[in-house]
Amino acid sequence: MVFSKIFKSAFLTVVVAALSISCAREQAPDFRDSGYGYIQSKVYKEASYTKASGLDYLADASKVMVMLKYDDVQISQTLTLSSSGNEAAEYGVRSSKLKLLAGHYSVMAYTIFDKLDEEVYKGGAMGEFDVVEGGLTVHDLLAEVTPRGKVRFSFSKYFQSGTKAASREYTFDEIAKADLSLKNSATGVRTAVKGLKTKFSTHFYDKDEVEDGYQTSSLSCDSLVSLRAGSYVVENYTLYDSDGKLLELASPLQECAFELADNGSAEVEVPVTLNEAAEYLKDYLALKAIWESLDGPSWYYFGEDWPDGSNWDFNKSPDLWGDQPGVQLHGNGRVALINISDFGFRGDLSPEIGQLTELVELYLGSHNDLNLVEYDPTMERSASKAERFERHKELLSMLHPARQLSEPVARALKEHSISIPEIALYDRYNEAQILEMENASVSPLDITIGKKCNGLKSIPEEIGKLKKLERLYIANGEIETLPAGMAELESLLELEIYNCPMMKYCPEVIGQLPKLEVLNMGSNPQMLDGQPEKVIELLSKGPAAELIQIIYLNKGNMQVLDGEAISRMKKIGLLDLSDNRIETITAPFGAEVGPVQLYLGNNRLSSFPVDENGIFCRMDDIETFSVTNNLFTELPDIFSAKSIFIMGSVDFSFNHISGVQNAGNGYKGLNVTTLTLNNNAELTEFPACFAQSGSIISNYALRGCSLESFEKGAFVGDKVVNIQSLDLSYNHLTSVSDELIATNVPYLYGVDLSYNRLPKFPFGPLDCANLTVYGVRAQRDAEGNRCLSEWPTGIYKHKGLRGLYLGSNDLGKVDDTISTLIYFLDISDNPNIVFDASDICAAYANRVYYLIYDKSQEIRNCEYIELD
Repeated sequence: MVFSKIFKSAFLTVVVAALSISCAREQAPDFRDSGYGYIQSKVYKEASYTKASGLDYLADASKVMVMLKYDDVQISQTLTLSSSGNEAAEYGVRSSKLKLLAGHYSVMAYTIFDKLDEEVYKGGAMGEFDVVEGGLTVHDLLAEVTPRGKVRFSFSKYFQSGTKAASREYTFDEIAKADLSLKNSATGVRTAVKGLKTKFSTHFYDKDEVEDGYQTSSLSCDSLVSLRAGSYVVENYTLYDSDGKLLELASPLQECAFELADNGSAEVEVPVTLNEAAEYLKDYLALKAIWESLDGPSWYYFGEDWPDGSNWDFNKSPDLWGDQPGVQLHGNGRVALINISDFGFRGDLSPEIGQLTELVELYLGSHNDLNLVEYDPTMERSASKAERFERHKELLSMLHPARQLSEPVARALKEHSISIPEIALYDRYNEAQILEMENASVSPLDITIGKKCNGLKSIPEEIGKLKKLERLYIANGEIETLPAGMAELESLLELEIYNCPMMKYCPEVIGQLPKLEVLNMGSNPQMLDGQPEKVIELLSKGPAAELIQIIYLNKGNMQVLDGEAISRMKKIGLLDLSDNRIETITAPFGAEVGPVQLYLGNNRLSSFPVDENGIFCRMDDIETFSVTNNLFTELPDIFSAKSIFIMGSVDFSFNHISGVQNAGNGYKGLNVTTLTLNNNAELTEFPACFAQSGSIISNYALRGCSLESFEKGAFVGDKVVNIQSLDLSYNHLTSVSDELIATNVPYLYGVDLSYNRLPKFPFGPLDCANLTVYGVRAQRDAEGNRCLSEWPTGIYKHKGLRGLYLGSNDLGKVDDTISTLIYFLDISDNPNIVFDASDICAAYANRVYYLIYDKSQEIRNCEYIELD
């Protein structure tokens, strides 16, 4: 038999159990009275004693036939051989025991058979032994077996400069399997080792020539490889990835030789050449150059994604330099993303940035520095334009939360599982907190304008080499302009230049980016007069005019909005121009421009230009149209009730609106889910033109105006049936329209008349069977005195009501049934009330009834209600 490798063998001789039966009875000696003992053979590799060649593996030996001589008697017996395993067999195998008469024996010859009973080895005389009565004698036999040893391979890195990189670049951790070609230095015989599975790990380098804490990586193989004993050299290696695809076939540039003794073991480290010419390694060298150019040793991370104080670490093997906080890599090791926004970097960005030709996203600061927003949807990687658009919509809704309806109205809509942005904040805040936020002048999501979070001074022209860069954010630094080379960014989709207080002029390159879809130049009020307007002009005349979808130019210094320029941006969907000084829109956007969200709040606008058809812009896709805190004196007639598309929200809060443009003279109306006219102090009468124009409005918000009455016909018409809620709180109403009845508004769910001047309880809306929550809190006359003392007797009969807000009035003794169906009842701040709680006590005790009260009030007949 031919075997490929040399191993030691351990072979145990077996004790013969019977005498040869071939002798005639009358000639055989009489041993009946003699004592017996046992013999066991142990078979070893002859190589363990001397050099030998025969059996390839001792584990192949299955049986041994032993010929013994006792005096003049010859004995032949076949015994089985065994060991605890194939590997253990190489150190010796034992035979079964053989019972023999005590005495002196000689081994004349022995033959070894394999598992197929084929003869594989013959041995001659092999010494003598004595069988001791009642004892066990072990006698060693030798067999010629190929001497073998075990090898465990691992792979280390060998960096070579000035060499050509592999045809397919790969990273060290991509190696999943390897084949090796070995050459016996003495015989020249080559041996192939196939399918070595590798395991990647990083660890500290334990050699003396590097500083403490230096990290490296290696590949280990769990399997032991059996080889013939001898001297070897690794001629070449073939590397594969986890999918079995070839990575490289190469020879070690460093000699890799090893010695293997019989039954010995060896640890062999194969050096894999990593070429510094590989692009991913050049990327990592560029990372270090960038780090050094931006005062990297002084970086100190402060944020949510990494531990405070984190910095980039280059005290490790260069192929690990890509593993840094704020850096993401492609599967091939090339740098895909860099985000150093919260590291406090400063200086001029290194020209080595041009090496990172696979870079897709680069963040040199962002609008969310200091992590003011716990979750910023725009920072997520978007798989499509639609997904990117939705994420910016989400951000805008966070930056400009819809003005919330009152708590009673919100509760009513939630009772009917209606979800709109105007009640969304009640999931996290109460009404008092919401009103405080709405009245605050600074949003908690804003970084302080002019505050610097980094010291970026300039970006090199080489950035134009980044042909795959899709997203570039520059914010909160000292940069004054942008390089002309940025015009070569042929894949750039999103550009942010946010809060750059040293940038006085609009960079010309903005108008040269060929595929720009998103531009954020918010929070740059330092730009000189005319420069924000230039941004719009450059975009409208540039190659991306019909591609741009999202523009943030909020918190700036814009005074005039070029409507004609906007009309050339056919795909504009999100436009945030809030918090500027815009007094004029020069021309309508036109019927071809249909924004989805338009924010013009906190400007100085008083009108919208329209074309000959009365169109300002296409309204088909409008979800949010916000013009809060401007100078409008009339609600402009730029919408249409005949539109088949329902707008989400139209908000003209905090203007000076006293009426509606063209009311009674062809007013076109509007089709919207929520119309918000809060805090227009000049508005004294609820307009009837909405109903007369056939407007479809589900929710009215007219909180904080000066409403004193309702125009006749305000709630009469085919379309008023769409009304779901009325927030008329904080006005001057002394009565309620008698048109608020079920035949006109059958689906009226929530009405809030709180903080008005009602001297009597307004029963009219209770005619609506679907009325769910009714708010009549804090009625005060013109002098500020409490003016409502009437309890709504019989209100328990209303089967649809679930909430009743009567707090902060002057209610006295309540002599009425209290319904548990109205499970939310507010009677707080009624100092003279006498309230019998017996009807609702059990429900309150079981926590299915909510009573808002003061502990100082006189509440009777319920021991579960805690009082002073």
